[in-house]
Amino acid sequence: MVERICPACQHGNPLDNRYCGACGGPLQPDALARTDTTAIVIAGQHVPVAQIKQVGKVLAVSLATVAAEVGVAWLRRRADAASTPTVRPPTSTLAAPQNDLVRNTVTIVSQRVVEVWEQGNLARQVVEKHVWRKEE
Repeated sequence: MVERICPACQHGNPLDNRYCGACGGPLQPDALARTDTTAIVIAGQHVPVAQIKQVGKVLAVSLATVAAEVGVAWLRRRADAASTPTVRPPTSTLAAPQNDLVRNTVTIVSQRVVEVWEQGNLARQVVEKHVWRKEE
């Protein structure tokens, strides 16, 4: 990048400027110099590129760590929700005891569908459904 250097304060200015952005002195149109590509100027201070890269790496690792912790917390929450049995009132109201205790019921449903195809057409379909219920 090419900049115009102020003869009074040695501050780098864009080529369009007629006056120095730091001291306000007039810039000479023929005073051009190449800037150092190994440093970035922030608020008039030279910051090495290596330092900027190191900050970027630290920021990237920090964001990855936060994302991993959020993912683990989400998985724990899902696992806790899956392991907690659902509490439901008894299904039969005729023979249900009228006490103040609520029973925990775990219901497992398994279903298998068997399709028999003959000559490209569905001939039969058998649905097997198993229900296991455990009350505590």
